[in-house]
Amino acid sequence: MSEQGNARVLEALVASAGDPERMILISGGTVVTMDPDVPDLVRGDVLIRGRRIVEIGADLSAAARGGAIVVDASNSIVMPGFHDTHRHCWQNQLRRLIPDCDDNAAYLQVTHEWLGHYYRPDDIYVGNMISVLGALDSGITTMMDVFHNPRTPEHSDAAIEAFQDTGIRGVHVSCGVLAGEWDHNWPGDLPRIRDTYFSSDDQLLTLRFGTIGAEFAADYIRLDSDKILMARELGIDLTSDGVVGPACSARIKKFAREGLLGPHLTFIHCLDLDDEAWKLLADHGVNVSIPATSDAVIGIYSSIPSIQQALDAGIRPSLSVDVEVCLTPDMFTQMRTVHAMQRASVFNRRYLGESDLPEALTVKDVLELATVSGARANGVLDRTGTLTPGKQADLILLGAEDFNSMPLNNAYGTIVSGADTKNVEAVFVAGEVKKFEGKLVGWDLASVRRRVHESRDRILADAGFELDVFNQTVGLRKTYGMD
Repeated sequence: MSEQGNARVLEALVASAGDPERMILISGGTVVTMDPDVPDLVRGDVLIRGRRIVEIGADLSAAARGGAIVVDASNSIVMPGFHDTHRHCWQNQLRRLIPDCDDNAAYLQVTHEWLGHYYRPDDIYVGNMISVLGALDSGITTMMDVFHNPRTPEHSDAAIEAFQDTGIRGVHVSCGVLAGEWDHNWPGDLPRIRDTYFSSDDQLLTLRFGTIGAEFAADYIRLDSDKILMARELGIDLTSDGVVGPACSARIKKFAREGLLGPHLTFIHCLDLDDEAWKLLADHGVNVSIPATSDAVIGIYSSIPSIQQALDAGIRPSLSVDVEVCLTPDMFTQMRTVHAMQRASVFNRRYLGESDLPEALTVKDVLELATVSGARANGVLDRTGTLTPGKQADLILLGAEDFNSMPLNNAYGTIVSGADTKNVEAVFVAGEVKKFEGKLVGWDLASVRRRVHESRDRILADAGFELDVFNQTVGLRKTYGMD
């Protein structure tokens, strides 16, 4: 299609946004459904009406004659959007500030004990905004934001409103502040947040109760039975970051005895848990989110992501980014990291002479973790995560004939092992276009850049943080007495 033709298509997509009868025909792509009951297609079409997929087939061109807007997907893979099941979005005007952070305590000191104090509500909005825009740009259509800087109710409002304004499907996990002065509005502010922003079940955003499992967490935010019961009373699910170590294993066993485990829970990291705890998580359908690069690069507990432990227990974990202040923000990196680490572990054991080895993950397995398992952990598998007629149209088009991806010899291999963020050509969330022809729709990069820089510069200036983009210990001087 010509540039002029693409411009007309985009104009039609934007003009018809919100029309429940608007038809879109994604035409001629290689369709990867991730639904075992809906066959993949070497060349096929996806038909969308309003927010939902209504049909997938080899040739639905009749819809074009019926007035559908036709999006040319030839030379592209059409697939479900990715699901990030754990990210701390508010920090992200500080992206890669401490890329060589060598333990979790250093991360906590820099972001929570030092710089987090200086965030105003508008800074929260900017951090969430740039994080979401980066996610959409890289093909992530649903993201769980574990928000742990609600120093006032206005800070929480700003975090949620940024997700609303960007139009991603999201989960706002409301958690208390980890360090420093705040007005202690949490968890008392949760009923207001729920009633103000989450009164409808038919919206892109959902709400969860957030806790921290690790022993460093103060009692008011630490994962325990009372928090799980409080979430139940509020009618929302619970996500706990930092589920690590023997103390968390003991608590998991206690939750099981009390009848509190279930698929309404998502536990993150899950490092250094014993076999009994893993079995209980699996038996009760608890969701597990593995931020593989975070565990390995920052050095969290054992630092070896718990991929194999989850698989051995019968859990298909989801994948997540965690902290952009240290790490890369896209799901291509997460998939490749998990793929490489798990296979290296299996093949090393084979080399050492072990028998009865676990199966090595395939590229399709890993893609399932980034889509289906992610949608399950985010609580939206009934709405998205696969290309299935009746589900909402959260999908992406991935260029399969770019310099780094051509020729298309294996669709799953191209997605997991060959493609990256620059191949994400188009993104749709609930049938609405968010990226088209490789550019985010409705956002001016210069304006976003200006706002991000202004926020970052003010935070660092107020904190007395001298930015040096070449200093390998940047962000650690003050906290470690290096001045």
